[in-house]
Amino acid sequence: MSSGSLQEAQNHFVELAKLQLERVERMKLESDWIDYKALSPIIIGILGGDGIGPFIAAEAQRVLEFLLQEEVAAGKVELLVIEGLTIEKRAEVGKAIPDDVLQEIKKCHVTLKGPTTTPRKGDPWPNVESANVAMRKELELFANVRPVKVPQEGIDWMFFRENTEGAYALGSNGVDVSEDLA
Repeated sequence: MSSGSLQEAQNHFVELAKLQLERVERMKLESDWIDYKALSPIIIGILGGDGIGPFIAAEAQRVLEFLLQEEVAAGKVELLVIEGLTIEKRAEVGKAIPDDVLQEIKKCHVTLKGPTTTPRKGDPWPNVESANVAMRKELELFANVRPVKVPQEGIDWMFFRENTEGAYALGSNGVDVSEDLA
């Protein structure tokens, strides 16, 4: 292993740490949590995604329209279909989330997203970051809450996993020192 490889890894790690510190500072400057009871309308964005995703999202939208018909009629809830979070568009622009799509997502208070394709080695798509990881970072979706209930065992647990920091969120930006150490 050369000292050049170590220096490259060190420089890359410093850049990653700077980005995370900048993110934390941005979070500190942001306003308090949203009071959804006071919002009118609550905007629900619907993103189809890839493959079967548009079909799933369309059916989920039908369910939401039925369940929220009074709220939609009263103007308390608005459903916004957002196009363009497809692998084709993401590959075309070379981004995990195209800028125009991200602008639309940021107008929403809640999103319902169908599955999206994350390129893998050997498939025909360029290496763009996972749309899910990019959304977590862009929207500061830091909490991955996983309830586990097994009533017959008396288990009622709640697991919390941080979604936007550390090795989990680095994806393709992880530190790669050499073939033997990543």
